Amino acid sequence: MKKDLFTSISQHLNKQSRPYFYAWGFIVTLLVGVLDYETGQEISFSMLYLTPILAAAWFANRNAGIFMSISSALIEFAANSAAGRTYSHPLITIWNSIMLFGFFAVSVFILSMLKAQYEGKIELVSELQNAVEELQRTKNELEQKSRDLARSNLELEQFAYAASHDLKEPLLAITIDLKLLRKRYESKLDSEANRFMADTIDEANQMQTLINDMLSYSRVGISGKPFVRTDCDAILKRSLNNLRVPLEQSGAVVTYDALPEVMVDPIQLSQLLQNLINNAIKFHREEKPRIHVSAERKGKEWVFSVSDNGIGIPAEYHEKVFEMFQRLHDKKGYPGSGIGLATCKKIVDRHSGRIWVESKPGNGSTFYFTIPAG
Repeated sequence: MKKDLFTSISQHLNKQSRPYFYAWGFIVTLLVGVLDYETGQEISFSMLYLTPILAAAWFANRNAGIFMSISSALIEFAANSAAGRTYSHPLITIWNSIMLFGFFAVSVFILSMLKAQYEGKIELVSELQNAVEELQRTKNELEQKSRDLARSNLELEQFAYAASHDLKEPLLAITIDLKLLRKRYESKLDSEANRFMADTIDEANQMQTLINDMLSYSRVGISGKPFVRTDCDAILKRSLNNLRVPLEQSGAVVTYDALPEVMVDPIQLSQLLQNLINNAIKFHREEKPRIHVSAERKGKEWVFSVSDNGIGIPAEYHEKVFEMFQRLHDKKGYPGSGIGLATCKKIVDRHSGRIWVESKPGNGSTFYFTIPAG
């Protein structure tokens, strides 16, 4: 209640014009001078002169405070003289008034500096409040956009999953029918027709691979399983078993160190390792692929690595290889959809990790990814 009253009075005085404080201050100073005159030497009212002086200095400006200081010193001198106050020397009265003016003036300057600091802090607080409000508005907008983006991404993933799933069965049927037609009528078709038939089957197989990869990419976001403590050695062995055909065909040699137990989605970790190892098998040189899998604890995370002796990757593509449909080579030399590494990145992102590659053309590649140690 007292605070509200003080605030109301302060706001009221701040709205008044400067002439108001000159007039009000001069009247109050005269009243104090009258009291000073009436009481004679028994009671001193010198400190009461500060009321209009400080009020004028605070609510008007420093010049108003100096004016009131001069007025107060003169009125105090006049009151003393009129009251017949005597001192051992006539100049003492003048000296006292000068000293009183000096005290008043110093008070005005000190109050003016305090007011400047106060107004500076008020302005700073106001700017900070505006900045906080602006940050809050920006934060709310970003959160809304983030929610909208997440919803759009989910809808897009669901659409891609549904579209890929719906395309998979008809395309599989087309591929099977084409193979049956080729088998049944191969002897009745000329070489050009057989070549067209073979090319069509190859394109259908590539489309089937693309659809399967798109389904795998979409499943990362919409079909992920809860994280559980998982033996990475067992996951790696499962991945190698799934890759036994390309491993045997390429003659690849896979070695690995002891791997840790981590909190992951085991199905997605298997897919991640499988994609990286399959990538190493696919992009090999003339010599047999040699692949090594290891993991090292660094701080609060495990850093996994999959190294190979393959063809390598130019430095300008070290980040691009993790983008969707990013291919560095033609399909004939190195078949694939360009989605495998993008799927790896999405899996690692879901596990709050990082993935990157270190490689030089002709010197193989090492893919690294991190998993929080939990």
